[in-house]
Amino acid sequence: MKETFLTLLLNGYFKTLKTEIQLNKGAIFPSPQNPGIYMFWHGRMLILPFAFKDKGSLVKVLISRHRDGEKIARIIHKLGFGTVRGSTGIRKGGDKAFRELIKALQNGYSIAITPDGPRGPKEKLKPGVAKLAMLSGIPVFPVTFSTNRGKKLDSWDSFLVPYPFSKCKIIIDKPLIPKENEDLKSFSNRLELSLKNLTQQIDGEMGWKT
Repeated sequence: MKETFLTLLLNGYFKTLKTEIQLNKGAIFPSPQNPGIYMFWHGRMLILPFAFKDKGSLVKVLISRHRDGEKIARIIHKLGFGTVRGSTGIRKGGDKAFRELIKALQNGYSIAITPDGPRGPKEKLKPGVAKLAMLSGIPVFPVTFSTNRGKKLDSWDSFLVPYPFSKCKIIIDKPLIPKENEDLKSFSNRLELSLKNLTQQIDGEMGWKT
């Protein structure tokens, strides 16, 4: 019941935002014919499920198994997305989740994942995303958003909350795939740098001061 009310409240809030979505060269929306791994920082995820809820049936979101994750999973389900519970780290029970992600990609689903979640460090990419792309052969799309007016919460991820009626912009960047003979660490570093640069770029465009 609480999740239903919160989902309605957030839907209403999102409708007040003037949101633009930009696809950079080579970027695509999720589709069964061309699944992708869509990665975004934990602190830049608030409006993304609402902006792409019409694609929800084509996407599975990786959500942690902790208590907060359960609440988020219920909201995500109400928006029409599928979920995979767990992490990409084997020590945290991610082995099962990782196999589920691979299977979902093979079945034409796209994956949405926060590579610095669920507890950070902030904007430090864990290797699971790169490993997932290397094993599945599916490209990674960096995604981020910014706003001209908002607030960063005092949280580990500096969670960005746009003010109602503010302007927001979402960017999906070009797909990234491993280079020939590129190892896991090198590809992970390249993914992290790409997402950091994209976030800095959009903050500059929107006049957001970090």
